[in-house]
Amino acid sequence: MAKNERKNSDKMSAVCPHCGFTQEESVIAKSTACRKCQEYYSLERALAGEKSIVKAPSLFSKLTRMVLGEKEREVCCFSCGHKQVLSTTAQSTMCPGCAAYMDLRDFKISSPFGRSVQTAGEVHVAAKGDVTSTRLMCGSALIEGSLRGCIVCTGTARVKIKGRLTGMLDTQHLLVEKGADMEFARLVRTKTFEVNGKARARVVADKVVIGKTGWLEGTVYARAIIVEKGGVFSGDLNIGQEEFDVPDEPMESDRNIARFDDDGVAFDRA
Repeated sequence: MAKNERKNSDKMSAVCPHCGFTQEESVIAKSTACRKCQEYYSLERALAGEKSIVKAPSLFSKLTRMVLGEKEREVCCFSCGHKQVLSTTAQSTMCPGCAAYMDLRDFKISSPFGRSVQTAGEVHVAAKGDVTSTRLMCGSALIEGSLRGCIVCTGTARVKIKGRLTGMLDTQHLLVEKGADMEFARLVRTKTFEVNGKARARVVADKVVIGKTGWLEGTVYARAIIVEKGGVFSGDLNIGQEEFDVPDEPMESDRNIARFDDDGVAFDRA
């Protein structure tokens, strides 16, 4: 009975190597933050469900942190939306809001990939990567390869490709990087759509920002648009409504043209 209980348990006791404080952690956690002294340390679960082995940070890690300082990032819980600031060296944690386990590892995809991933870290789809996952969840994303599936991102998704993106990006902040030359096959819905490269898209957003190296063609539904000096927008512009009811349809080839001068002021609409 004791073996079954140990096997089915999803918690383990972890002792902080810095202050000795004991706390409960998920058995699949890789690292955590001490709830008493706030220091991070890694966890390694022993075989056969025995007591966990706690490893203290190496001397090299401590010296690096002393010289360069502690780098931090904000992560968001997929379950309850609670946000917290953690060290970039942390590989996992427990959400203070709902106690859900959170994977914080970064993933690089450089080949065909169709599996499910849920991490609060970054997912990097390299040039040779091809994501067909129906629901890949991450904290941030960098897309340089093919996306035919769906990526859900709680932070910023950066896109730098040449060609057509046929998949779906669900993110708070979508950034088209400088050097990109691309078309979004599907309707883009996001809070902030930022363009520093060249893009063709139908966009529904709270705010659209076209940088000085940005070029955007398509239809924009937004509460505000900012075009920096040197930026170009060509297409239909719908500004000011609280909500836009826009169907996810293919882009139209015929459109009105709105042009902006160097100061970002609209001066002509055909």
